[in-house]
Amino acid sequence: MLVGAGALGFLGPRLTPRTVFMDIGGDGSLARRAAGYVERVYAIDVSGGPPQTARAPCNLRRVACDGLRVPVPEATVNLAWGGDFMDRLHADEATMHMESVRSSLVTGGEYHFTTRQPAMEVRQRLFAAGFSAVRVSLLSLLLKPVRIAAIK
Repeated sequence: MLVGAGALGFLGPRLTPRTVFMDIGGDGSLARRAAGYVERVYAIDVSGGPPQTARAPCNLRRVACDGLRVPVPEATVNLAWGGDFMDRLHADEATMHMESVRSSLVTGGEYHFTTRQPAMEVRQRLFAAGFSAVRVSLLSLLLKPVRIAAIK
């Protein structure tokens, strides 16, 4: 599974000083590291716990929510990372989550995540949620989890 430094390494080439990045359901470590490379970071905290007391970078916004409806401004995020968050959701919840993430993305924005669910089913749900293109890593089809990129 891609997490932490691995995810930052994979996403790194897409992180620029003009990128607005969203980390969904992570522990905050990826969001903190990404903050050094991008314009703004939304760290979507679905833990339900108290906010971390460590001082956050000024361009990092912690957003506490259930992850189904992601309350960030519409059409502002260039790149979103969901890790394995999709695998924690029921199919109906996943559809709501996908629609919410899509609305937060700019046109051409990307949502990357990993899943152990059948890639073709997830792909169909992403198209139903309004994404214009879906890429499934061919190498990851041989292994689990599968890495998916959905483009608005």
